[in-house]
Amino acid sequence: MTDNAKAPIWFWAAGIVALIWNALGVFAYSQQIGMSAEEFAALPPLQQELLASQPFWITAAFAIAVFAGLVASILMLMRKRLAVRMFLVSLVAVLVQFSSVFIVDGYMEFFTGQGWAMPVVIVILGLAFLAISRHAEKSGLLS
Repeated sequence: MTDNAKAPIWFWAAGIVALIWNALGVFAYSQQIGMSAEEFAALPPLQQELLASQPFWITAAFAIAVFAGLVASILMLMRKRLAVRMFLVSLVAVLVQFSSVFIVDGYMEFFTGQGWAMPVVIVILGLAFLAISRHAEKSGLLS
C-alpha cells in the first residue's frame, strides 16, 4: 500500500487502543514516581518495602517501557515504520522490568494470586501491539 492508501478500521482501532493503553502506563509511572508521603504510607507494608528498596534498573525499565510504548503508538497512528521498533523496545523493557520478580527478594511474594494478572496482561498486550505493528508494516500500511 502507498502512504496515501486508506488504512483499514482494524489498524486505527489497534492504534487507538495502543495509545490509550500506553498513556495509562505513563500515568501509572507518573503516579508511582510522584507519590506523596501520605500515599506511600497508605500502601500495604510489603509494597512500601519493595518500592523503598527497588533497584534503579526496575524504575528505568518501567519508564522505558511506558514511554517507548506511547511513542510507538503515536508513530503507528502516524503510519511510521519506526513504530515496530519502538514496540519492540517497549516489550523488552517490560520483560526486564518483570524479571525483577525472579531476581529481587520479596517480589515473588508480592505477585502471588491475582497479582500475576496485570503483568501477564501487560506482556500479552505488548506482544499483540508488536505483532499488529509488524503485520501493518508487512502489509505496507507503515512507511
